[in-house]
Amino acid sequence: MRDIVTILGVPIDRITKKEAGEITEKLIKESNKTCKMIFAPNTEFIMYAQKDKQYYELLKKSELSTPDSIGVIIAGKLQHKPFKERIPGQAYFREIIELSNEKGYSIYLLGGEEGIPEKAKENLQKIYPNVNIIGTHHGYFTPEEEKDVIAEINALKPNVLFVALGAPKQEKWIAEHQHELQVDVAAGQGGTYDYEAGKIKRAPVWIQKIGMEWLWRLILQPSRIIRMRVLPIFLLKILFTKDITKGKFDKE
Repeated sequence: MRDIVTILGVPIDRITKKEAGEITEKLIKESNKTCKMIFAPNTEFIMYAQKDKQYYELLKKSELSTPDSIGVIIAGKLQHKPFKERIPGQAYFREIIELSNEKGYSIYLLGGEEGIPEKAKENLQKIYPNVNIIGTHHGYFTPEEEKDVIAEINALKPNVLFVALGAPKQEKWIAEHQHELQVDVAAGQGGTYDYEAGKIKRAPVWIQKIGMEWLWRLILQPSRIIRMRVLPIFLLKILFTKDITKGKFDKE
């Protein structure tokens, strides 16, 4: 049974990075290409879900949701149900890459700018020589090209499909195509490929540990300031909402 903390209606698992890998491996073994959805909700996800009912509902349908922001960690503490650890998207991604390297699980990288998933694959293969990345495709495909992209993925039948189209697009894309994708699991990955390709430098470990990676990313990408405004709004909301387990659409 899943150990879940619900934040403004969005369920998030209380797990470690290692446990997230173990759950993913279990899903791969049991899925039989039925495309189980894995998400990594952060404060932006949760706040966006308060104004988009479709997104709100699909976030509840994941088989695994990892805690991916300091705001989520704080919300868990306020409920006296602290998360075991924060699991940034890249940390979960690397956990699955390591599983692939050790056990041969096949991976497809979808999303990012043209050339980025290929460069990420190249860099990962230098670190993990046995990693089984069987396909890549950038995220700037047209609606007309989408059928060919899905056909390629289905022809390869990867165990894990990583989708890096940015939220909420990546989660909506996975949910929309869930029943036609012949993969075991599909996981949203945001900007992970940019880090793996070397386009963006990851914050030093000590900054990651104190939960200030958001500030590091803001320094590197000042244009993120508009997106970052959601964090103080989120914190105020969970501090002054009587029942922070309930979301907007639970009250209608």
